[in-house]
Amino acid sequence: MKFNDEHTGLIGLAIGAAVIGLIAERTPINRDSIIDEIERQGKNRGDGVEEDVFLKAAELVRKGL
Repeated sequence: MKFNDEHTGLIGLAIGAAVIGLIAERTPINRDSIIDEIERQGKNRGDGVEEDVFLKAAELVRKGL
């Protein structure tokens, strides 16, 4: 996957937001919990652009890239 710098930054923020959410909820942090949290947050965003960023972030974590 190739992304521009802005898109890459947004994906990084989505992953970070998921990890912070898991820490706040005292949920164990592992690949599956991060993916679940990224997808949950993406669905809550509603608009197509942010949701796409969260889905791409989940895909990257899932693939281990």
